[in-house]
Amino acid sequence: MTVDDAEDLAATVAAGFESFRPWAPPGWDPPETGFEVWRFREGLSRESCWGLVAVEDGSVCGHVALVQARERAEPRDDIPGLAHLWQLFVRPRWWGTGLASTLNRLAVEEAGRRGYEAIRLFTPAGNARARAFYAREGWAVVGEPVYEPMLGLEIVQYRRAL
Repeated sequence: MTVDDAEDLAATVAAGFESFRPWAPPGWDPPETGFEVWRFREGLSRESCWGLVAVEDGSVCGHVALVQARERAEPRDDIPGLAHLWQLFVRPRWWGTGLASTLNRLAVEEAGRRGYEAIRLFTPAGNARARAFYAREGWAVVGEPVYEPMLGLEIVQYRRAL
C-alpha cells in the first residue's frame, strides 16, 4: 500500500460508508470522497503506516492498514506500545468470503511483529455488522461511545492484546 493507492482506497471506504445508510440517523451523509483521499495521503505518508490492498483479477477487493496509535486530542501524541487498526474495509462483493478475517489476522500479526503490546480500532456504534465481526475476531469494547464529528456518528473503541 502506497500513497498512489489513495484513490482506490477512498473508493473502497466510500462503498463501506454507503452501507451505513440503513442504520445511520435520518439525513446522515458520509464524508466527501475528496476528504477521504486527502486523509489517505496524509496517513499513508506516516512512517509507522503499514497496509495491504487485496486485489483479484485487477479489481480492488479491500484493504487493511495500521499505524502507531495517537491520542485523539491535539497535539495527538503517540501512545507507546499501542497500534491503531486505521482501516479495514472490504467491498460489498467480497463480504462473507473470509477476506475481512484474513486482512484482520494479517494486521494483528504485523502489529505483533512490530513490537506493539496491544492494538485498537474505532468503528461506528450503530454498525452491528462490524461490531459482530470484531467480537468474533477477538476484539473487546473499551469505554463508552463518543461522537466523531468527521464521521457524524458515535464510535466505539475496540482493543485486543498482542
